[in-house]
Amino acid sequence: MLTTLTDSPRQIALGDRVTFDTDEGYQAGTVNDLRRDVGNGELHAWVELDHQWPGMFRAVPLGAIEAVKKTVAPVGCPA
Repeated sequence: MLTTLTDSPRQIALGDRVTFDTDEGYQAGTVNDLRRDVGNGELHAWVELDHQWPGMFRAVPLGAIEAVKKTVAPVGCPA
């Protein structure tokens, strides 16, 4: 799990449901991966969008994520 800012209590983990604001309006999806930008090293969440076509991803800077809903690990799986 990674924090968005050093003094921020908000944390992002794989599988979390997130919402974020874009130039196309608010979007939502599930965090699939966390990757650093090649140019400036900024951490981005790769979010699979809630969209009519499955498999559409968007790289979202962690600072742009406005809401996080934590996922619950299935029974028998370590958290």
